[in-house]
Amino acid sequence: MSKRTCSTALVSLLILMVVGCNSEPEQVQFGAILSMEGSAAAYGNAIWKGVELATELVNERGGVDVEGGGTLSPLVVHLRDCQSDPLVGIQQAQELIGLGVQAVIGSDSSDVTLDMAPLFEEAEVILMSPSSSSPKITDAGEYIYRNFPSDSLEAVNLANHMYNVDGIHEAAIIASQSEFGLGTKNSFIARFRTLGGTIVAEETFPPDAQDYHTQVENVAAADPPAVYIAAYSFRTGAVARTLRDAGVDARLYGTGATRPENTVQTGGDAVEGLVFPAPAFEPDLAEEHMRVFISEFRERYGDTPDIYAAQGYDAINILVQAIEQMGTRPEDIRFYLNTMNPFEGVAGSTVFDDKGDVRKFHRMYVIQDGVAVPVGG
Repeated sequence: MSKRTCSTALVSLLILMVVGCNSEPEQVQFGAILSMEGSAAAYGNAIWKGVELATELVNERGGVDVEGGGTLSPLVVHLRDCQSDPLVGIQQAQELIGLGVQAVIGSDSSDVTLDMAPLFEEAEVILMSPSSSSPKITDAGEYIYRNFPSDSLEAVNLANHMYNVDGIHEAAIIASQSEFGLGTKNSFIARFRTLGGTIVAEETFPPDAQDYHTQVENVAAADPPAVYIAAYSFRTGAVARTLRDAGVDARLYGTGATRPENTVQTGGDAVEGLVFPAPAFEPDLAEEHMRVFISEFRERYGDTPDIYAAQGYDAINILVQAIEQMGTRPEDIRFYLNTMNPFEGVAGSTVFDDKGDVRKFHRMYVIQDGVAVPVGG
């Protein structure tokens, strides 16, 4: 992808306040580096809606109470569109660090997050990803966090389900050659083999591939009872469509990056029955604090939020809570994140380990009639 001048949006949600002799409090400034365009745009746009909503609600209640001092500061979030391109993401990371932001939300894809991470680590600025899941992020640095679980945990959960619940002891894999796809594939293979499973075929494709016939032909020749597709939503659907058109009737499994509406868009009825893991997020069974989020989201956007919107919403609120408890210095935010009690957010309970990873359990979902429903009801 050619590098273009990234579009810049500044969400400045300010509450007018009279403090002392009519002076305005200093702003709390965050950044967000997300894919508003590009291969990960479906995730970036969903995350941004959650970030935007959280920011609006913080400011509607007056702003951020820095260190609990009673003076409320407006929250400003600077959005940058990385277009799913690591090189663009690096440029934007440099820009936001130069602005002096207290923390940055980003990115949606593991490739962008991993390439940006060294800049934030060197500058000692918090980077929190709401969706990047590559196992490599675990060792990306002391200032790098994510409130979305690692592929290694996801893959273990899926392998356990396939082998122990569905009785699948042989499987083929078709994976994207991205950090996300390869990381998920390798973690899955390790766990599946430990359980006693056999990988009968293993194929990969470039992240920007438009044709999957060669990979599918090789998988079809192995005649597997199941195929695990390690890719983002649109390509998962396209691979599934190619498999079905080639006469492969194996059971299909996907990754935690599966967004049913996008997968169905490219796969149609080929993805019926596809099983995938995801952190549990069920709007229709929401607790009170979740119902407020869902109601506000629907009012603003006319749609029901998904797990990625919820993750973006939680990321903002976790960082705001850190600043309200400890202050705006990145080292103080980091101290809080490392020692905080579980944060009960709309995307579940969040607590970070000493590597900045979150431990969240996955639930298995299956696509039925074009929508995702929990396996087993």
